[in-house]
Amino acid sequence: MGTAPSAAGLDLARAISQLFEQVWSAALGEPLRAASPSCDAEPARQELERFCVSIHGDWCGAVVLSCPRGTATEFAASLLGKPHEELSRAEIDATLLELVNIFGGNLKAVLPGRNELALPCCAPLELPLDRSALAHEQALSFRGWPLRLQVFSAVP
Repeated sequence: MGTAPSAAGLDLARAISQLFEQVWSAALGEPLRAASPSCDAEPARQELERFCVSIHGDWCGAVVLSCPRGTATEFAASLLGKPHEELSRAEIDATLLELVNIFGGNLKAVLPGRNELALPCCAPLELPLDRSALAHEQALSFRGWPLRLQVFSAVP
């Protein structure tokens, strides 16, 4: 017998998708798109940058954004209004940390119960998260640059 997603799970997935689109469109001034076949949505693992924020309380989980350095640079250039070559690594990382933090805060606001947002961090390549706890995943692109959003969920 197969397992069907619960109505709550479907609502969470829909809320995640809508929030993510709203946050990124508002922050960057243009929407993200579903990754197209021509967009390299699966770059080599060693080239990925990972940014994470966790949520703890009545709902526990983590939001993870994974992208190549080029995607992170494109986001930072767009958000900060600076040419790519003028961006420092610290500015690029700070931009992605802020974006994942904004998204995590918006997600926390729609989750049931009382929850707290941890500080965002640059995540290690191999996160200690169980893939069976993956609640939502999207492969997206911004101006042709790939990005992967993952939301991991675990009930305390």
